[in-house]
Amino acid sequence: MRRRDLVAGIGSLGMLAGAGSIVRYGPPSVGDGEADGETEDDGDEDEEWPIEVETIEARGSEAGTLTVPSEDVMVLMFFVNGCGNCQVQAGRLADARAELEADHGDDVRFLSLTYDSEDQFPPEELREWWETHGGNGYVSYDASRPMQEYAAVGYPVTIVIDPDGEEHWRETGTTDGSEIASAVENVLEATADENDEESNGNESSDGDAANESDGTDDEAETAEDDPEGSD
Repeated sequence: MRRRDLVAGIGSLGMLAGAGSIVRYGPPSVGDGEADGETEDDGDEDEEWPIEVETIEARGSEAGTLTVPSEDVMVLMFFVNGCGNCQVQAGRLADARAELEADHGDDVRFLSLTYDSEDQFPPEELREWWETHGGNGYVSYDASRPMQEYAAVGYPVTIVIDPDGEEHWRETGTTDGSEIASAVENVLEATADENDEESNGNESSDGDAANESDGTDDEAETAEDDPEGSD
């Protein structure tokens, strides 16, 4: 189950830079709607998950689409171009990516999403900003839906999520690249453990099924070998 956040009394993002959020595990139920015989339609929401965002061409980023979550562990950063801490954090993410590259390069995605629109911050300016401040990873303008999903209040906000979209780590403000890398490695380890447990469980189920099948075959062979016994 993916993790979301509820945020009470959210004002403008600029006013709430650095503010925290309250973690929740699902949308609240609406009692009045159920009393009237109305039920919440989750179909649209399911169709919009995972979230698809458009990425631009920049250092470490290709023009195309990317899903949140993806099949890999993801590091998300929400930023604006006029934020000094965001400029610093872009380089810190690149440091974390470089630290993880050798051992986990194919298992981790870095995606940075700007609150700025293309009109406010054209792609050529974003690319220049990205390179100037040491950015290296996917970049997108489509911050709105992921921001709402994870209640990314303030900037920069850095979040680590697993392939199911569940949030495991968050920091508002600047963070050392080594700390980000450590958070990612913890999620990778937890994900690997879960996969091992599932694999062992499947092997156990297959083994039980095979044993049951062998027992049936043995009984059939006994009956054939001893036809008098069947009488």
